[in-house]
Amino acid sequence: MKKTVLMLAVLVSCATVHAGDSPRKLDVVGVSVSSLANPYFSALARGAQARAEEINPRVRVIVTSAEYDVPAQVREIERFVSERADLILIAASHSTALASALRRARDAGIPVVAVDVDTEGAEVMIQSDNRSAGESVCRYLAGRLNGKGNFIIQNGPQVSSVTDRVAGCRAALKDFPNIRLLTDTGDGLASPWGGSHLMEEHVQRFPQIDAIFAINDRQALGAETVAVRRGMRKLLIGGVDGSPEVEDALKRPGLIVVSAAQSPEEIGRRGVDSGLALRDGRGAERGRILLQTNLVTRDNVAKYQGWNAR
Repeated sequence: MKKTVLMLAVLVSCATVHAGDSPRKLDVVGVSVSSLANPYFSALARGAQARAEEINPRVRVIVTSAEYDVPAQVREIERFVSERADLILIAASHSTALASALRRARDAGIPVVAVDVDTEGAEVMIQSDNRSAGESVCRYLAGRLNGKGNFIIQNGPQVSSVTDRVAGCRAALKDFPNIRLLTDTGDGLASPWGGSHLMEEHVQRFPQIDAIFAINDRQALGAETVAVRRGMRKLLIGGVDGSPEVEDALKRPGLIVVSAAQSPEEIGRRGVDSGLALRDGRGAERGRILLQTNLVTRDNVAKYQGWNAR
């Protein structure tokens, strides 16, 4: 009799431990990005949603866009808290201004994963190796110039992804003493219209421009529009993203010659997995997780497996 009672106690104990160890359901995921006008963030959100639906086909994924408006993004975070999200993915409009709102989310037991940029208040930050991306594109452009010419860096919103790309580009150019960096200031707003506006300014200021590094593909496309209109046939333009628009641009005659390709859908998927690992205490990586980028050029674009590849 004593042996029977003891065995039952052990079985109850094991069942209790097993129940406690089993992960909770994934019901609600909050995804807040800086701008859904940028197809990069649409792809990132798509990756997060696909991964969440693999885990629970009935999951509710709330995707919002702040359009670089910090107060709007704070309200989005507050909404996720009120909706009792199981995890939050945040592509921040500002690296530090969301810290208090994100701490409140974490205090409510919601893990926070930053995607694309460094974000104070997040436990994990998953992003491309943006410094390496900027360095590789600018090294490629400098090589195409045979190490000599007038170079412009088209800057953008001052989030870590942008500042890292600019820092990487500047580091690459130090190896080419005969390349003159004309400017790396201004804000192209990570948009085609911003890239066009900056290009108009630069053309008026500088009589000779040989190459431009734009902080993303959208700015590169805007710069190309102005350059083509002004007959700058020998200009070389590079960007970062490997977006479908630049994939198409590299397959036709034009001035864009290179882009460092990111994997936004993979970042979104990894973000969901990291958030769940944090929530369930399953040995989640913390800090900065960097994913490599790859150069896409006119020479290899035919083999490029881009964002729309399935």
